[in-house]
Amino acid sequence: MLAQTIHPLATDRRDSDHAVNKLPCFEMPGGLRLVVAADDAALVPMQDGKRLPPPMIKVALPLAGGGTRQMIIFRPGEMATQPLDLHSAAGDLLARAQTDLSLPLDRLALTQDLDETGRLRLVRQLLDVCRDLFRLKNDAAYGLLCRNILTDLAPDPASVTAEALISQHLALVSVGVPHAIGEVSDVILVGDRGIAGGVHKPLKVAKGKSLILLDRAALKSGSLLVIIGARGFTTARIAALPQTPFLAWLQANKPLAAATRAFVMRCAADAAEQDSGTASLLRELELFQPAARRNLTDKNMPIGAAVELLVMDGKGGVFVKGWVRDPNQLTATVQLTATGIKPQRLDLCWLRFPRADIDKHYDGRPGTLGFVAYLPDAGAIRGQAKLELQLGSGATLEILARPIQGTAVQLRDAVLGGIPPEQLTTEAIAKVIAPAAVQLHAQHLATRRTPDVVQLGTPPKKPRYSIIIPLYRNLDYLRFQLGSFATDPEMAEAELIFVLDSPEQRADLVHFLSGLHQLYALPMTIVIMSANFGYAAANNAGAALARGTFLVLLNSDVVPEAAGWLSKLSAPLVRDRNVVASGARLLFDDHSLQHAGMRFARDAGGHWLNLHYYKGAPRDFAPALKSRPVPAVTGAALLVRRLTFLAVEGFTEDYIIGDYEDSDLCLKLRETGGDIHYCPDAILFHFERKSINRHAGYQRSIAGLYNRWLAGQRWDETMTALMQRFEKADGAAS
Repeated sequence: MLAQTIHPLATDRRDSDHAVNKLPCFEMPGGLRLVVAADDAALVPMQDGKRLPPPMIKVALPLAGGGTRQMIIFRPGEMATQPLDLHSAAGDLLARAQTDLSLPLDRLALTQDLDETGRLRLVRQLLDVCRDLFRLKNDAAYGLLCRNILTDLAPDPASVTAEALISQHLALVSVGVPHAIGEVSDVILVGDRGIAGGVHKPLKVAKGKSLILLDRAALKSGSLLVIIGARGFTTARIAALPQTPFLAWLQANKPLAAATRAFVMRCAADAAEQDSGTASLLRELELFQPAARRNLTDKNMPIGAAVELLVMDGKGGVFVKGWVRDPNQLTATVQLTATGIKPQRLDLCWLRFPRADIDKHYDGRPGTLGFVAYLPDAGAIRGQAKLELQLGSGATLEILARPIQGTAVQLRDAVLGGIPPEQLTTEAIAKVIAPAAVQLHAQHLATRRTPDVVQLGTPPKKPRYSIIIPLYRNLDYLRFQLGSFATDPEMAEAELIFVLDSPEQRADLVHFLSGLHQLYALPMTIVIMSANFGYAAANNAGAALARGTFLVLLNSDVVPEAAGWLSKLSAPLVRDRNVVASGARLLFDDHSLQHAGMRFARDAGGHWLNLHYYKGAPRDFAPALKSRPVPAVTGAALLVRRLTFLAVEGFTEDYIIGDYEDSDLCLKLRETGGDIHYCPDAILFHFERKSINRHAGYQRSIAGLYNRWLAGQRWDETMTALMQRFEKADGAAS
């Protein structure tokens, strides 16, 4: 049969003065036709007197005994009834195949007597070129044909060893790869679903053994794995499917763990953007099997460097913190590289500052400079990253780093703690801190779930006042606060709304307040936030449930001195519809003034500050006893009409942890055309900042400085004009 398919079946003298070889035309999946001819000369395939149009494959396959076999694969389309004519380069008709009389494929016509180059060339054409050119990747019939041809070429395939499940879409296997096939260029899986390419080239882990990452969906028992090298190919049959989770596999194969981990992270990085399972694996690897950081900290080296913090903001931005010690000025450029991003030149955008703490490592010798940088459009780092220090000679020093993992709030707080407060500048906030912190804070707020609500007792049907008290960690003053409320007749007109911003205290708080409810018979609503989202979000959550005419925003560490404070605090708003908010006279525990209204002033650096009138003066300091308009009042004890609060959308939530939200609210309320009043007759004690001082993120970060900068950016012109007006009025009054 082979001789008949390669040599003429018959001759036909009607087409020319010479005999014309008649060749069979074989059918292939996908409506393709295949013609095989034995001819060393270049053949020109034509139909109806015209060159065969693309797509078409024509390739010469060298034979072991010399000569070549010509293989032509094409899709006839509308020309299916026309014969395929094979012409010489000079135009002579040498052979003809009737495309409308196609025969089942005789595989020996392709495979027999090929030399190693011919075998490799045939495999490449079928599994790569033909597959893509004619879109046969998912054609099961074509996959079966290729498996059969591969069996003809390599009848004794090796066995694939199942290793580990990488993710829902990826699996790890191992296989022996003969050295004779040369450097591997392609890994292809041929199964009953068609032909799938490997995710990456194999990783050599031992002599003759390599690890390969494959598409799990295409990995079926009986499928053939084809590894193509520069000088040949090898096949292996899938016998069993991986069952072991990758993290468990790493634990059981510790000698291979480091290399395999890096290999999988490199291979899987490109799939992570489209595959949430693979993205989860990469994150889990960083948490459970973190790669070792490699820093240059040898005191004897002429250059020292480290990456201390690498944070992705989830929107393509990257925050980097580290240090470089280069007393000999050997470094020409510094860049960050990683899978998923283009190389980023840090030395063109970083901010530098002294690092005396690192100088201690170098026996106190100064010269270490820290750096921070924000790369706004870097992309998503997938896996390990490197800091590359290129020296003037062209040599490169590499420092391995990895993005830190955590929740959005953890990453936000890491960024806020990235620069020591004493080194912080307005430029650093604007260029480095704010861009990353804004994105991460927004992502944190987006994780909010509907708060849980616990009701103790029956609240008044039509409350005049809704007292909103946010709680974070500190419950020390609630007993005193509620004791004061219990002796105040005006509380009959008030609903009490506690908002717990530290949900881990839920059980303790509900138990504690249940006891006080039984003792004082005060109805209470407890709102439990799903996580700590800050002062502004807590107050807004309470306001969303409030029903009173007036909202009273009260800190948990504020205790009224006497009954009747609610009517005194609301009096300015009752007398004058133009007044939109009022604030109380607040005292420290030593009876000195903590607050008699709030004003705005610039510090020596030009930053806007919130300052309290007469802070530290005696409680009866005469100017503090005057009821008067003020630029703003503190949120520790602030009364506002509920509808007005809702009209300005409550507190602005992009301030972090708690600072400047109250002044921001007052300025928003002023934009409605209203005024703000100080009420000296409403007297309360304020045990200042007892809750926020328990917030680790606030204590260890520059959140307050960031909030100060944000308020200044947002309200600079407004505060300037407002304070000019108040200073002029104060001067006229005096």
